[in-house]
Amino acid sequence: MRKEGAARVVVCRVGADRFALPVAAVREVVATPTVSRIPGAPLAVLGLANVRGTLVTAVSGPILLGQSGRPPSEWLIVLTMLGGRVAIEVDEVEDLHTTESAGRLRTLDLDALVRPLFAAASTEA
Repeated sequence: MRKEGAARVVVCRVGADRFALPVAAVREVVATPTVSRIPGAPLAVLGLANVRGTLVTAVSGPILLGQSGRPPSEWLIVLTMLGGRVAIEVDEVEDLHTTESAGRLRTLDLDALVRPLFAAASTEA
């Protein structure tokens, strides 16, 4: 039973890092489709992916978390944010929890991690 005030989160893993994402932001989880690189985009922006007929900007989970030299991940978590859809590449989606049952796992501040990537791209244009 969920305690009042405990938010629901999706627990994910990138490499050895486990973290939580707010359920309210998660739209779906998909196997990583072909991603087309965007010229001039920051390294963390993998490119555009066609997810069920909608172009989604795919972002590298490993780079967001400070990991480098990792092979591509198999899953994208499609999020509703920034007035559209953004996907974060992850190795595994573990389970659905509450913030209480997720324990000490950090909940990623998606806005703080992802928004600067798009601000950087728009100032370079």
